[in-house]
Amino acid sequence: MTREQVLKLFPEATEEQITNLLNQSNAELEKEKTKAKAYKADADKAKELQAKIDELETGNLTEIEKANKALEEANKTIADMQKKNAIRNQREQAMSNFKIDAQQAKKVVKDDGTLDYEALGKIITDKETASAQAKEKEIADGSTNPGGGSGSGSGSGEEKTADVLNAESISFGNATASAETKNHYVI
Repeated sequence: MTREQVLKLFPEATEEQITNLLNQSNAELEKEKTKAKAYKADADKAKELQAKIDELETGNLTEIEKANKALEEANKTIADMQKKNAIRNQREQAMSNFKIDAQQAKKVVKDDGTLDYEALGKIITDKETASAQAKEKEIADGSTNPGGGSGSGSGSGEEKTADVLNAESISFGNATASAETKNHYVI
């Protein structure tokens, strides 16, 4: 404010009053300017701090996102391992319960954990057929032929009955020289 402006507002004011009024006005104006500078400095600091907070939040958010992604991957790995372990357990149970080998168990319990009943049925049928054939062979090897000889699997024709051995031992006083001579008496 200037002296002329004060005189326009207060035409009867004395020089001393105008000076006092201007001095008070300038003092208050300086106080307000100081306050404004302090507020401006605080505002600048606040902007700076807000920028730092935003930067930290962005950085932390990125770190949190990375940690969440790593956790998600770890959980996925754990789930895969649990699934594989469950399938392995199913195959082991199939091996012990159905008396099958690992390759057969792999056919019966698929990689997704489901059972292939058709493969299981074929394996059991094949085992039953093999077992029946083995039993038939065992029975045939231990039995006698209807013609009186031994079973087909127990001898190679060298075993002779007691009466054949006795007939061969008879030499009528002379030692037999060959098998041909022995067979001369066979009808």
